[in-house]
Amino acid sequence: MVFGVKIGNVREEITMRNATMQDSPESRKSVFRKLVDLYAAGDVSALDQVVAPNYVGHPSAGDRDLEGLRQSILYFHNLFIYTKDSFHIEDQLVEGEKVVTRMTANVQIRETGEPVTLLGINIARIVDGKLVEEWNTWEQTKATERLKPSVLSA
Repeated sequence: MVFGVKIGNVREEITMRNATMQDSPESRKSVFRKLVDLYAAGDVSALDQVVAPNYVGHPSAGDRDLEGLRQSILYFHNLFIYTKDSFHIEDQLVEGEKVVTRMTANVQIRETGEPVTLLGINIARIVDGKLVEEWNTWEQTKATERLKPSVLSA
């Protein structure tokens, strides 16, 4: 006992408090915002900070695992030029484990430098401070000859 309190109970209380903090609506939003920052930076090595090892993504191109998410980020960084300010979160709502985000991405086509604005909707399921599952879709606001709709489904 320390100061009249059993250590086991203190650890349980701290663990429960940490779990509650990780599962708050604001912390879930924060996890998703961190993912967006890593995406913009192309930092696939840091994804383990916010993405669970058993992650499953459901983009329009078909389901993917964590390695598929890494490959998708690298693919889009090869296609577009991103800056740390490329993504703008327009709306973000939390219901239970799910975070729904409407966002805009302002990027440039790598080959031409042409600016492109993309609109995205993402539904992320975040558990214990990590993204475990997501559904997303993106569309382009201005069509270009070089960028076909199928490119956005990767």
